[in-house]
Amino acid sequence: MTSLADLLGETEADRWKASRARGLVLWHRLDEHTALALVEAGVAEHDPAILAALGQVWTRRPEADPSLPEVLYLTAWLSRDHLAAEDGGRTGTGVIPLPTLWSYQLDHWIRQ
Repeated sequence: MTSLADLLGETEADRWKASRARGLVLWHRLDEHTALALVEAGVAEHDPAILAALGQVWTRRPEADPSLPEVLYLTAWLSRDHLAAEDGGRTGTGVIPLPTLWSYQLDHWIRQ
């Protein structure tokens, strides 16, 4: 499984984690140390609730349901737990619940 540091580089991965932690401090009123610990744990566990971001490409895990699309490209947040994703042309763009990403692994990130 690809690590965040492999995708972004060590420095950029650390910046992204710090930014994600700041979001948790602002949105959920966590203290900074707790927020960073949650982000670090989420990254280590490949938790989509922490990792999911626009521009990411997620690939289906080998043990996942083979009827799921092989690849998802995250294009928009529709709510706090639903995303729009393109699936490489099989069905086009669709809505996926965030927990669906547990059947996938973060493979690539197109950052802008």
